Amino acid sequence: MATIKDVAKRAGVSPSTVSRTLKDSPAISEETKVKVRAAMDELGYVPNSAAQMLATGLTHSLGVVLPPLTDREKISQPFYMEILTAINEEASCNSQVVSIATGATLEELVRQVELMHRQKRADGFIILYSENKDPVKDYLLKERVPFVVVGAAVDNTDKVTYIDNDNKGLGKEAVNYLRTKGHQKIGFVTDDLFGQVGQERYQGYIEATKVFNLEAYSELVFSSRNIDSLKENLESNQLTALIVIDDLIALRFIQWLNNKGVRVPEDYAIISFNNSTFAEIMHPFLTTYDINIKELGKESVLRLLDLLKNPKTKAQKITIPFKLVERESVSMRK
Repeated sequence: MATIKDVAKRAGVSPSTVSRTLKDSPAISEETKVKVRAAMDELGYVPNSAAQMLATGLTHSLGVVLPPLTDREKISQPFYMEILTAINEEASCNSQVVSIATGATLEELVRQVELMHRQKRADGFIILYSENKDPVKDYLLKERVPFVVVGAAVDNTDKVTYIDNDNKGLGKEAVNYLRTKGHQKIGFVTDDLFGQVGQERYQGYIEATKVFNLEAYSELVFSSRNIDSLKENLESNQLTALIVIDDLIALRFIQWLNNKGVRVPEDYAIISFNNSTFAEIMHPFLTTYDINIKELGKESVLRLLDLLKNPKTKAQKITIPFKLVERESVSMRK
């Protein structure tokens, strides 16, 4: 097994230079770092993580905090698997490992995060949800632990870096797209009236209906408890197009419509968000907005690493662009 001395000999530098390169010391030039890292790759050198931790105080592990997993539907959301994959890939590229914190409630999550911090199992955290007055966020701020949030900037914007899409913009764009397809009566379907992302997209929907002089409708809740009310609203408002909060809900909603003998896109045009694997599971394939989940994950890792390296980095709001993916669930209204 190769040692630091072996790497130093291959690179033509001193062992101390190799050690400083491992710590990414600014005292070592980029040219020398490239040479040392090339020697490491050639020799298959793997740093001793325990020794590195003693030397730097860092675990080279990033904690990822999932939202409270209160039901099967949240657990089955493809967004989380896709963003975890992106985070893990970017972390690996930066010689980091990933540890995951989960819990059924915010209180359980706080205990998990506190334990990971006290046991030095993570240098910093990526929170994959955004809540106002979140106890996890409050704990990390109190303990001065570096972290970033993937989600809407809801509070502490001068202290917390948020990475998100322009969710209001997504709601506006969806209305405009359906309008260009000839739709005037456009509704908004969600499964959660209190989710921050959904509320921002709905607000974008409201603003767009005002701009284009369209009628705005109250959110339609698609859940087992609200089916009768949903059906009544669909019929009484004579809607022709629906913006659905995400692909998984859209898929289930289309299935429910099909069981009622309602056709998509002939009777209702459907547009959704995320461009997940579910978008092409059943016909009609979903027209949806790709929110660039891979970039959300990658950016969250890079921003956290920057905070770990430069603790005085100012809080930022990073906006990841989105794009429309047109498929079969929307057609021109005749």
